[in-house]
Amino acid sequence: MNKTHKTIDKGKLVKRIQYYINGERKYLQGETKAIRDQKLEVKRKLPGFSFSKNSSKYLNIKTAYEKFAYSLTEKQKGGGISRGTLKEYESYYDNHIKIYFNDKNLVLLDKKDVIGFVNYLKEKTHIYEEGKIHQKKSIDFKTLKKIFNFFQRIISYNSRKLYLDRNVAKEMDYLEDVYIPKQKQKMVDLNKWTFEVMQEVVYKIDNPMIRLICMILLETAARPSEIRALDRSVLLFLISNKLQIHIKSAVKYKKKLGDTKTEKGDRIVDISASLKDKIVDYLNTLDPLQDKLFLNSKGKYVCVERIGRAVGKAFSKMQPGYQENPIPRKAYMFRHFRTTYFAAKGKFNDGTQLANYIGDKSIDFVNSTYIKPYRDQSDQKDFKENITWN
Repeated sequence: MNKTHKTIDKGKLVKRIQYYINGERKYLQGETKAIRDQKLEVKRKLPGFSFSKNSSKYLNIKTAYEKFAYSLTEKQKGGGISRGTLKEYESYYDNHIKIYFNDKNLVLLDKKDVIGFVNYLKEKTHIYEEGKIHQKKSIDFKTLKKIFNFFQRIISYNSRKLYLDRNVAKEMDYLEDVYIPKQKQKMVDLNKWTFEVMQEVVYKIDNPMIRLICMILLETAARPSEIRALDRSVLLFLISNKLQIHIKSAVKYKKKLGDTKTEKGDRIVDISASLKDKIVDYLNTLDPLQDKLFLNSKGKYVCVERIGRAVGKAFSKMQPGYQENPIPRKAYMFRHFRTTYFAAKGKFNDGTQLANYIGDKSIDFVNSTYIKPYRDQSDQKDFKENITWN
């Protein structure tokens, strides 16, 4: 309900109506109620108009994000999410959401705006034509969905907290109607990209430490963050005759040691006798007092970007036709390749077993990404391999 105030102007009693534009208090006045109401009808059409400072008739994307971000920061302090995830969310907002919506009033948001945002993101995705990427600065389709989902969470949070009132929240149902088509799964041609070819890529990495990291990545399908965190205690072959490594930690934001990405990430993986020998040879080059395996010259965990650069250079040294990474994710590509290899060669015909081995919490994702696409070509015989590293 609007508020009518009385004031004295040049000795005359004047009534005026209080209202807000984008939270800033303003007044309009007139000699009669009819004049005041006429002026009021004009003001009501202005963006950000409200009778209350805290009314949800105006809420821009910046304020909505800051409210949600504060709740995420508090959650991070309690260990609910990682600092790295928080930084990822900040990047989604700064580099995409803020740029597109600018100072948009969310109350005026409509389906056209949201579809426009989706199309804006699509323009930033990789555009493939005959295997070539035509856009330098781009995001992959998985990231597109993450950005859009984060945008939805900003809206949902502000609706639940009633920064957007219930009526407005109901009108936001169109967010669920915006369709983002799934990206067609890019199959890895294992007839061309054999395990031996992938070994050849690793051999072309100059730095011995990075080369060994990639050997372990290729064999185990582990995450780069998990292998970077290895220490002597998890090398089970040093204390028994089992050719295994216990993965139980990961390098987190700002190179801090933490738990694996998921609870299932704490697992034991197999390695070949040849890889064991390579690791032992590497250990013999380290100071006996150095517990951590992979540190840089400053005694910090080696960064994943360094691995990515080395992998990129290695591909550039390959023969023509093999110089383009079949999985354009740099250091992470070894995990994707090896998991694909396991599924296609019949090591795991069950998504649960494969998910547990690679430490992925989403069995549905593993089934749809690895098991299902390669089920028809999966070898129906016992999985056997004899890996040899030169």
